[in-house]
Amino acid sequence: MFSSLFQFSLKTNFRSIYTAFDPYPSYKGSAIHIDKVTGVMAQKFDSLLLLTLENAKQQILVEGITHLEFPTEERNFLKRAFAYSDWVDSHLEKQYNLEVGHFRDIWGGLPIIRRKHITSVFEVNGLPSIELPNRFSSISADTLSKIRELETRCLREASVIICPSETIKKHIVGRGILESKIHVIPNGATVPEQYPKPTDLPTRYFVYFGALQPWQGIGTLLKSLKYLKDKPELKLVICSSHKEKHARPYKKLIQKLDVEEQVIWKYQLEKRALQAILQHAICTVAPLTECSRNLEQGCSPLKIFESMACRVPIIASDLPVIREILAPDEAKFFRAERPAELARCIRLISDYSEFGNKISKNAYQKLKSEYTWERIDKKLAYIYDNLLELTF
Repeated sequence: MFSSLFQFSLKTNFRSIYTAFDPYPSYKGSAIHIDKVTGVMAQKFDSLLLLTLENAKQQILVEGITHLEFPTEERNFLKRAFAYSDWVDSHLEKQYNLEVGHFRDIWGGLPIIRRKHITSVFEVNGLPSIELPNRFSSISADTLSKIRELETRCLREASVIICPSETIKKHIVGRGILESKIHVIPNGATVPEQYPKPTDLPTRYFVYFGALQPWQGIGTLLKSLKYLKDKPELKLVICSSHKEKHARPYKKLIQKLDVEEQVIWKYQLEKRALQAILQHAICTVAPLTECSRNLEQGCSPLKIFESMACRVPIIASDLPVIREILAPDEAKFFRAERPAELARCIRLISDYSEFGNKISKNAYQKLKSEYTWERIDKKLAYIYDNLLELTF
């Protein structure tokens, strides 16, 4: 392993670089973004250097892509972030032919924008000044202010900005960034083949899948189960992209609510196993909360697109980021953070399958016409085919 890394470190003719302060490969949605963007970049440039955080999963080997991983021993988030930034900088120092630098975050972006000969593409999926307070409640206002300054610098100096939703674009423009250099490229999904129903699941169930951060609204979802106790046959299946230890706070809440018999947990499923679960569910739920992460910054939930592709009815919080994707005849909306209202929506889908079939069919048709990865990849390819024109 060391010898191969040493060999890569001597290579100085990469034409493009992609940096992500994320573990890769992984079960998180960020890994899907990395797959898609680097796939397009590898087609456009004959050599790509991919720099990410290390992960225990086996590396994905793709022709034309050299993937190096930054060790994550440092537990302090900011120390780890700046150490990663220095690591990226050290690799850039050895490169002489770089034309394009694509970055997902400011930590990898700062070393790129310092080199003015590199055309820089900032892929804004989230901003740490908004996201970190959700993870670290004790983070100081002064620290967040300094991080915001670094964000603004990256936004201003990036040659091109891409983001997955109009909500994020609006936030960026509100930072004083030129609107013409911001391009919205939404998320997408691939329509899977049909799989048999998993034998270890109950007859009737609904699903939450994805990460377990507080802004995802899982607490609201669990509280809604109190209003569904008259349907003991109906179970909630939670497919977590995290390891089991991250579910502990929610398991305590489940115990407190006395709904243990209503919840089934799954962890870090491979794509095919997850799709099989989704395809046979009565619905999926995206219970996003009304917080700055979802309202001010915005998002483009992959769980929405993947549910559309699996032809399963969707229940989602009525937020602008969801309304960008789905219309009232394509999903059932509820007011965010209202467990009783969410329970009524679940009951509606459970009791009236015709309604669920109608909205899932409409959402599936929209996905095929607007949000397949093939269509999204073409939009991203257009950005790379026209980088010079877009930067002037």
